[in-house]
Amino acid sequence: MAKFIKFSVRNSAAASPLGPTENILVNLEDITSVVATGATGANAKTVIVGLTGRAAQAAGYQTLTLAVSTSISAAVNPTIVTGQNNPLVSAVRSAMTANPGGVVASAQLGVDQAAVPAQMYWRTATFA
Repeated sequence: MAKFIKFSVRNSAAASPLGPTENILVNLEDITSVVATGATGANAKTVIVGLTGRAAQAAGYQTLTLAVSTSISAAVNPTIVTGQNNPLVSAVRSAMTANPGGVVASAQLGVDQAAVPAQMYWRTATFA
């Protein structure tokens, strides 16, 4: 099992040095929960990762909120369909249980569940 989960955040609209392309590493032992927000359909979607552990507590962080988009240059909401597995939570949980043969596993998003599927990206990451 991996020790860290990597979220590759891509936002070509962000001006440098604000981190338009940034890899966020989270210690697997610090993750307490993974929850998706945003109703089904094509509206804003986020994943909230609950954090605990020495690093999170020292920095005062309790959550990592990752916004999802189907564009790296604009906030375009993905489509998620009622009654199907949530691909956002599945991506994180798959990375948490992966055995990559190394220290880091990536939480890689696939395509959304629209009639014409679009690739999804982690657009922003906010610690709170």
